[in-house]
Amino acid sequence: MQVWTKLTLGFALTTITIVGGYGIYQLRQEERNLRDAARHHMGLIGAALQVAMENAIRDLQPMDVQEIVDVVKRWDPSVDVLVFDAAGLITAGSSDSTPKEDVVRDLVLDAQSAGQASVRFEDPQGLSHVIGAFPILGEDGLAMGTLAVVRPLDASLQDLRSEAGVTVLTLLTLTVGLVGAGWLLAFVYVRRPIRALVAAMRAVRSGDLSAQAAPCGADEIGAAAGEFNALVADLADARRRLLEAVEARQATEASLQRADKLVTVGQLAAELAHEIGSPLQILHGRARTLAARPDLPADVRRTGEILANESDRITRIVDQLLTLSRRSAPCMTDVELRVPVSDIVELFGGEARRHDVRLELECDDSLPTVTVDVSQIQQVVMNLLSNAVRASKRGGCVRVVLGASSFAVEGGEPRPSVSLVVEDTGEGIPEALLPHIFEPFFTTRAETGGTGLGLAVVKSIVDSHGGAIAVTTRGERTRFTVQFPVSHRILVGKAAGS
Repeated sequence: MQVWTKLTLGFALTTITIVGGYGIYQLRQEERNLRDAARHHMGLIGAALQVAMENAIRDLQPMDVQEIVDVVKRWDPSVDVLVFDAAGLITAGSSDSTPKEDVVRDLVLDAQSAGQASVRFEDPQGLSHVIGAFPILGEDGLAMGTLAVVRPLDASLQDLRSEAGVTVLTLLTLTVGLVGAGWLLAFVYVRRPIRALVAAMRAVRSGDLSAQAAPCGADEIGAAAGEFNALVADLADARRRLLEAVEARQATEASLQRADKLVTVGQLAAELAHEIGSPLQILHGRARTLAARPDLPADVRRTGEILANESDRITRIVDQLLTLSRRSAPCMTDVELRVPVSDIVELFGGEARRHDVRLELECDDSLPTVTVDVSQIQQVVMNLLSNAVRASKRGGCVRVVLGASSFAVEGGEPRPSVSLVVEDTGEGIPEALLPHIFEPFFTTRAETGGTGLGLAVVKSIVDSHGGAIAVTTRGERTRFTVQFPVSHRILVGKAAGS
């Protein structure tokens, strides 16, 4: 059973008990008042008739006794008067008072033996008639007889029942009103806030830590709601810190894995440079010599050219491994990126035309100066252009855009930067592969000779410059956005000038 229901029932039972008890007391009080009034009225009537009867009997006027009885009967037909002598025989009475003889005889005997008036109520409930017995005394104080008066209480009983009905109706109305008010108060101040608090608890249990219990006043339930909201806020803060810790741990694990890979790459690069460096130079020289001799057959010269190109490719791979693993400090200079980037775009034009891909360069009229290693930045542009051209379909387009921008690192304040955007019209990159494209040796072009080192080198260079790189793919378009922070000296100069 709900608390709201328990409170309502408890309030209803308490109200019924109190109001019902008061109603019973009120009805009994009305009955006592009726008895007191009837007894007082009977005393007055009896005393008046007693004096008249005593005077008539003393004067030996029996006709006056009957006349007094008849006058009373005419005055109030509902009242019966009987006069008994000392022997207990009726000497006078109303015309219809004989049936009342048995009703009053016991009381008359009691009054005669006690020598004083007696009043009682007669019927099973004690409220049908009021009967009074009054001794008739002579001058010597001896009993000459007894006067009995019988008065019905029908009118008084009717008034009592009417008063009882009004009292019951009033108390019932009061009970209904109090119970209704208790129900409404319990609904407004108990049921509704508790239901709102339970709903908020269920929302929190389902994982929604933004749920809040509505404020509901300064009572105990309001205090409970406030404590619940504070608890939820603490839980949300704890979950946020936990997620941050998990993300930090994952980032640390990723960094450790990357460091392990770089260590492996470094060892492999050092061994390759040592073991195949000299033989590769000899192979490259001999191949170029074969390719350059006009006296050899064409297929031999073609084979020499292929050997020379592949040896160059091996040399480039070893250089990329060394670049990725060496982490040598870049040689920083303040420069505007327009010139070094346009040089690489122009240099790569022949390769793009060979793949039937159009190169486009867009650049803002004025770019902020950045502090970078120019050769490394050109290597970044070369690797991104190489991937973009190879990914684009024939007849496609690769756009290179340089512009002023800003970026934030790890939730810090936005920093002014120069953005380098390389966008191709290839097949796009599946969403599932995006988190891995900067990992060493991860490639989607293994069948066409991809080594998975180009983007890893790009990421390493961008990180060493304090920049950021992001990739987005939409349909058949893939966009790489590299951010290089604006030179700190330029920012300080602007701040001083302002």
